[in-house]
Amino acid sequence: MAAVPEGSLFWRAPRAASDDETIIEVPPRVPGYRLLRPIGRGRNTRAWLAYDLNKRADVVLKLEAVPGTSLDRDCAVAARVQGPNLVQIHSQGRTAAWAWLAMEHLPGGDLTVRMGRALPAAEALAIVRQAAEALAQLHRQGLVHRDVKPANFLLRADGSLVLADFGLTVEAGSVDADAASGALHGTPRYVAPEQLQGAPAAPAADVYSLGVLLHELLAGRPPFSGETLEEVLAQRLLAAPARLPAEAAVLQPLVDRMLCREPQGRLPDADAVLGLMGQRC
Repeated sequence: MAAVPEGSLFWRAPRAASDDETIIEVPPRVPGYRLLRPIGRGRNTRAWLAYDLNKRADVVLKLEAVPGTSLDRDCAVAARVQGPNLVQIHSQGRTAAWAWLAMEHLPGGDLTVRMGRALPAAEALAIVRQAAEALAQLHRQGLVHRDVKPANFLLRADGSLVLADFGLTVEAGSVDADAASGALHGTPRYVAPEQLQGAPAAPAADVYSLGVLLHELLAGRPPFSGETLEEVLAQRLLAAPARLPAEAAVLQPLVDRMLCREPQGRLPDADAVLGLMGQRC
């Protein structure tokens, strides 16, 4: 069976619990909801497909053991920034054991279903344009997502893209208190070089992660390879990203501006990405 991508909201197949993690097998009791089946997991959260007894509709119920705080951040961001490319959060609450929030159910799963093969340039750009629109809504409010990756872009039934999981979102300029200890916030495959070095949060880091995603959609493979996590991270800091295939070469300048190792040479935010996409595409 396929392993669950780290941080993914949607399970492809059941995963056995290891010694250091617990999978919720018995549905917790959350007033007003009937929990149907587990559908995903995050770093500190579990997601269930649930039935809202008041709205008479399916929702996704995310649960975090009390006294968790990532769901509070999800709700705070959702209250501050709303838009068609951001997941809709309906309500939140707490029981004695769980903090929970109810969000819209997105039956299309997540963007990982589109990864692993090269897409036509027009299709890849349409996906990344929607992703950039979602990130721009955060960046305009001075926020940085910090975990841009396929598993955090969900698909509505009509195929439109929605950004979710704001558990790592912070104000631009924020510095991780635990950066000196080597803690990594973000997913190694997509994280910007400066995030590896504990730099203050900046929208340009989200741009880098989006550039990795664009490269992967166009080439069918990530811009950096390696057999181990250490090799991948070392390439991120020292090596140049792989070039796009010939059929996507016209988009190489855009990808280069998004994957510039130095933040000062990179497109600064998602609005700049949209602007350059409008000029070239």
